[in-house]
Amino acid sequence: MDIFDKWFIRPQLNRHVRRQACLLAALLLFLLGLTFLQASPAAAAVSVPKLAGVAPAANALVPDSFLVTLTVNSSVPVKEVTASVGGLAAVSLTKQTAACGSSCEYRGMLDISSLPWGAFSLQLSAVDVDGTASAPFSLALKHNNPPKLQPASPLPFDVADPNLAVSLLCSDDDPDGCSAVKMSINGTLLAQGTASIDQTIAADKWLGQQATVQLNATDASGLTLNQSFPIYVEASDKLTVVAHEQGLVLDSDANRTLIWNAYDHRLRIHHRDTDAWETLPLLVPEKTDLNVHLTPDGAMGGALDASSQGLPDGYYQRGLDPYGTYVNFEWQNGALEPLDAADIRVNGRYAVYRAPGSGLRELFITDTLTGSEQFVGFTDSYDYALDEDGTVVYANGGQLFRYANGAAEQVTQDGSYAYSAPVMDGDTLLYARTNRSTNASELVLRRTGGETVLPGATVVPGDYMTAGGWTAYTVMTAEGQKQLWLRSPEGEDERLTPTSTSGSRLIAVSPAGDAAFTFDGSIYLSRSDAAGRQPAEQIVSDKATMFWRDGWQAYLGTVWYEVTGTAVDPGTGSGEDPDPGQNPDPGDNPDPGQNPDPEDNPDPGQNPDPGEHPDPGGNPDPGPSADIDGNGVINMKDAIAFLRAFGTKQGELHYDPKADYDGDGAIDIQDAFGFAKLFMISLKP
Repeated sequence: MDIFDKWFIRPQLNRHVRRQACLLAALLLFLLGLTFLQASPAAAAVSVPKLAGVAPAANALVPDSFLVTLTVNSSVPVKEVTASVGGLAAVSLTKQTAACGSSCEYRGMLDISSLPWGAFSLQLSAVDVDGTASAPFSLALKHNNPPKLQPASPLPFDVADPNLAVSLLCSDDDPDGCSAVKMSINGTLLAQGTASIDQTIAADKWLGQQATVQLNATDASGLTLNQSFPIYVEASDKLTVVAHEQGLVLDSDANRTLIWNAYDHRLRIHHRDTDAWETLPLLVPEKTDLNVHLTPDGAMGGALDASSQGLPDGYYQRGLDPYGTYVNFEWQNGALEPLDAADIRVNGRYAVYRAPGSGLRELFITDTLTGSEQFVGFTDSYDYALDEDGTVVYANGGQLFRYANGAAEQVTQDGSYAYSAPVMDGDTLLYARTNRSTNASELVLRRTGGETVLPGATVVPGDYMTAGGWTAYTVMTAEGQKQLWLRSPEGEDERLTPTSTSGSRLIAVSPAGDAAFTFDGSIYLSRSDAAGRQPAEQIVSDKATMFWRDGWQAYLGTVWYEVTGTAVDPGTGSGEDPDPGQNPDPGDNPDPGQNPDPEDNPDPGQNPDPGEHPDPGGNPDPGPSADIDGNGVINMKDAIAFLRAFGTKQGELHYDPKADYDGDGAIDIQDAFGFAKLFMISLKP
């Protein structure tokens, strides 16, 4: 029996138990599955978006416009995230990254300028694609703007003589107003007050220098405003003030001054005879490429404009990227007309400009007094010259042409040379001549009697000029010395600078043979009289613009000076009126209109019939150069200018045809190789 039980009955019983256990386990798993399936919809129903990482923080002080940032955590895709304040329209915040999974950051700007000063509540909400909204999220904030400063004096680029009037007013939306106003120069505190300053301070410590003004305002809540900008300290006994203006002086005539106020960003024309003002409808943030001049009935030129972006009062600290959009325009009879033009030159009543784009372009001249526009010809080199009589000298196909009285004639004929960078006065013409075979360049003086090569003279635009038959030019010797020279109408040469200096450059020359040049941080004037050439006199800082107009004149910041004792009777003077409005700060802002390229430009084709105006096509710019900013010096500023243009295409912001070496309309890696090669070549002695 024991054997029967061991080998037959017990195994049967064990199999039965195991079978029952397996059935029980399967039943339990089935029940658990049903429970999971029933519970899943309930879990989805209670999942809601959650808000985290909100900025600004609770109880923060926020200005009229501020940035809201938050993170939304949600297992379900989010449809919309909004921020709202009181009765203002809700603002949708933007997701910062498309592929962010279940945790995404959102941002947006809120404008609460219509709200009064003080506390308010910010409401934030997120809604997913199923329509489920986040829990209510309310953030307590305080509307409070920083204080504002209204300086009547000093303004950016102002001049202390060496005393400086300080007139500052602080205002604030806080009912308790401003608590402190301070004014310093180069870090030295010179004046302070509670809500205003009205006194005169002495700045003779910085006589003859450019200095930096620092303004500071604080309100009752502890919010601060800091402003800093350049001024000049000048008190030379060789200068007589003609006008002290409310902005940087750009141009002037007998009754008007064209200025740019760098604090409120406005271009204005001051009618000095009536003290009336014209304000142009532009917000000019900085003087980068600022090229505007007076015309008989208004002004003409180009400038950056930030009107569409908006720009608060205050000196804009220039960065790598210019702020705003560059516009060319004419201002006349109270109306601003945009111009489809480039490289505008203005001289008296005449303006010359080319069609935008690169390659072969149409060139036009306008009489701004009558409004008549005439086609001049085609140019593939943008370094044309214009005189006060409306004569234009320009280059096409490596040859120079002169336009006068409605007709153009070819000036140069030798096809073995490429001619460029013309400068003229009367019957005197200076230009660069480059041998097409050797690529060697030389400066040529042309008069009725023929051509004369000036040995050793550089061909960099700005290194040579002419007036009244006198020619000033720059020489680089075989030893690497930089020298400034002056040639008389009779062909006699004399050296202007007593020693070699790489920092010296020519400024202007007068019809009587006076010459202004820089030396050791100042502008010097070399004058000639019956006794011969006199020792050069130190006149003003080299930050000034100096020019001849019935006497020597200078613009330094907000002040227009006459060099004492140099005025002549306009009836006996030469009548020469060089463009004085260019380059108010020659060390920082080269004239944007001057960008000649003296290199060769093979196969430019024939000068087309002016009456036909054929399609100029894609004829490339004349010869490549690493001088992207066009100031005649190849340095790191040109590298920065190329980097700013890199990756752009024709028609896009920052595209520069001078950086498009292969002329394909896109500045890419091939152009980068071209720039690097030319840049390295320029470093060779």
